[in-house]
Amino acid sequence: MTLTAFLLTLSPLASAADPAATDFERSTVDDEIALDTVEVIGDRTKSTIAPQTSELRGDALYRQQADTLGKTLENQMGVANASFGPGVGVPVIRGLSGSRVRIMQDGIGSHDASFLSPDHAVAIEPLFAEQIEVVRGPGTIRYGGNAIGGFVDVKDNRIPEKVPGRVIEGAVENRFDTNADGTNAGFKFDLGREQLAMRVAGFHRNRNDTEIPGAAIDAGAVRQQFGLNKLINAYGTIPNTDSESVGGSLGLSWLGESAMAGLSVGHFTNRYGVPKGTHGIDPSDLDGLELLLPDIDPALLDEFADILGAEALNPSIRIDMRQTRYDFKSDWYPRLPGIEKVAFRYGIVDYAHTEVEGGLPFTTFTNQVGEGRFEIHHTFFDALTGSFGAHWQDREFAALGVESFVPPTQGDTLGLFTLQKLQFGDWTLEAGLRTERLRIDPSTDYLRFPTPPGLPPRFADIALPDSLQFRADTASLSGRWDFSRDAGLTLTLSRAKRAPDIQELLAIGPHLATRNFEVGNVKLGNETVNLADLGLDWQSERLSLKLNGYYNWSDDYIYQKRLSGFYSYHQSQFYADCVSLVDCLPIYAYDQRNAWFTGYEAEAQAVLADTGLGRLKLTLFSDWVRGRFADGDRSDVPRLPPLRFGAELGFGDAIWNASIRYTRGEAQSHPGNAETATAGYHLLAAGADYHWKSLEPLDLWLFAKANNLLNEEVRNSVSFLRNFAPEPGRSVVIGFRATF
Repeated sequence: MTLTAFLLTLSPLASAADPAATDFERSTVDDEIALDTVEVIGDRTKSTIAPQTSELRGDALYRQQADTLGKTLENQMGVANASFGPGVGVPVIRGLSGSRVRIMQDGIGSHDASFLSPDHAVAIEPLFAEQIEVVRGPGTIRYGGNAIGGFVDVKDNRIPEKVPGRVIEGAVENRFDTNADGTNAGFKFDLGREQLAMRVAGFHRNRNDTEIPGAAIDAGAVRQQFGLNKLINAYGTIPNTDSESVGGSLGLSWLGESAMAGLSVGHFTNRYGVPKGTHGIDPSDLDGLELLLPDIDPALLDEFADILGAEALNPSIRIDMRQTRYDFKSDWYPRLPGIEKVAFRYGIVDYAHTEVEGGLPFTTFTNQVGEGRFEIHHTFFDALTGSFGAHWQDREFAALGVESFVPPTQGDTLGLFTLQKLQFGDWTLEAGLRTERLRIDPSTDYLRFPTPPGLPPRFADIALPDSLQFRADTASLSGRWDFSRDAGLTLTLSRAKRAPDIQELLAIGPHLATRNFEVGNVKLGNETVNLADLGLDWQSERLSLKLNGYYNWSDDYIYQKRLSGFYSYHQSQFYADCVSLVDCLPIYAYDQRNAWFTGYEAEAQAVLADTGLGRLKLTLFSDWVRGRFADGDRSDVPRLPPLRFGAELGFGDAIWNASIRYTRGEAQSHPGNAETATAGYHLLAAGADYHWKSLEPLDLWLFAKANNLLNEEVRNSVSFLRNFAPEPGRSVVIGFRATF
């Protein structure tokens, strides 16, 4: 708190400076220019974005925006969408997600529960995004061990960085999706005068059950994984996948001559259903539950539906999520030799979600986090630039209720880091160092396995220390050679460490939403990633190319090991065989093994023709990753995306655009132990949009896009629910965006 109070004094100190009136404006413009894809230096064309980095903004972003962040980014090279029904979409970068990929909003973490379990949605609304940055490979120098696989930073400008040129500026958008009759509407208004700026934004999203081309449950895969032949399926839709989300934010900024300071408050709610393991109860057989509930007359099911009906025996699981966050941001551009900028960020996040089963609240998860960053950016010499920074976080996490499979914990993290860049001639060298300390304090002395009342414990309690402490040091080195005026090669070498997260250490108990019984491991140590990444980028007037190849050797990779047997939720007992999809949960225990990952991602865009109507462009793309454990049975790392490749043909200009895109996903025949393979698929998508600018200052953007035109059944290999919920079938999205 003392450090935070000290840093907050930077803004008034900044206002006391008396630089030239345009310093802050010029610094802000410089930051915007640095985001462009191409920078002209003399007679050379030089890319300012590494081939391992992607940025979406403007029309390119608006065309991709979807209900979830993962769905919005799934067409980016090296990125997949870990869906858990349509209400959840988490980005997967090079096969890594969860606690290995950091999801942020303007540099501060989203701090939802998506790190804990794949059924928890990311608490960021893509409709508000004005720019999304995706960095593949370790981003741990600035953002810590939870960015060991990369990071996604969503910038929505909720804290304004400029005063609007008119009394009021903003945008209004509305879209409709024919699949599930989905609607999505939002607005943002910018107001300001002199040195004050304000932004008000809000949205509402709603959709019914997802429409699919065939059966919800892959009966063959369930038979292989669970040994069951009898289940009740659903066709045409996935029941219990409707969702509704509402949110908004208010931001206010003071914009001085050489400094700015702003704050915002935002609220986000999301209510969605989780697909079931079976879609009903057979009264003649109870789908196997007759072994657990003997001597029940099926005729009594209707009379006692509250305890024996389908919803009681096979309850719908729904998530009621809510988050309130407060953000503060301050930048100071001092007239001090060698100091370019002093930046401060701080966020307070109050997150909670309740898992509702059969209409009753069963478990509530809360995550209260304070996170701050302080950075000094320098330009000590013309050729040497960089930054020094501190990054800290305090967290209180709790799971309270029937399924409290993780005990309440308190923890904190402190990281110190530096990044330095040296440029000389055609070469650019970058180096980074970070040291990080993490502490987790569980509120209990023991982890206890669930035991039926009146029976002795089957397993001994697991003793816990008062505190679990870790130190993670990270180093990276990269070199770039601009071997021509259009192209450059970048080689990155890094060694990054990640401390285990709370669910990996302390989980114990059933989690019905993911259909697992999870067992943590308090003996876990740091996970270490040793990465070599070689990238080529080419930027010319008619051709652009990004190509990355990488090899990742992970020491002590943390994973969920499938154990033999199943857990009966209703009986609180362990069984050798699965009795019913309603009741049996596979058992997964966290463990560590060495593993390696190798892969590539590539994207090339060429201008085929220039006409009076517009440009004809062809884009080719592909990505692939393979991961295996390096010891023991050398089995495959589970739930990795398959080989993907395709092409997109686009025609248009700055006013209008039309495109058609084909994607081929190969079969995933390396699903990992106790997992099932997924078939290949063909995806065909098309889109068209038009800017109607004759109503100035109004820019009316009309758009339409069609997804999965072939109405293919797609089982997503990175999804935990691929055997119970395929991806959505054919859909057409139409809408408008009015900017003024």
